[in-house]
Amino acid sequence: MKTLRIVIERSADMFSTYAENAEGIYGGGDTVEEAKQSILDAIQIIKDEFSPENTPVVLKGDYEIVYQL
Repeated sequence: MKTLRIVIERSADMFSTYAENAEGIYGGGDTVEEAKQSILDAIQIIKDEFSPENTPVVLKGDYEIVYQL
């Protein structure tokens, strides 16, 4: 099974998230939970709207999400 590694970072006014091993997957929010939900929403949009050729390989088939704070 593939692993999608999500990094969560805190700035002065928000939390941001990005996929460490896949380009173009980002999120953010006022709390860690909002940031996690934001990136999950972004992943779902990519899976629903992108063509198979433009979908990151890690999102094809089974994968697990690992968060790193």
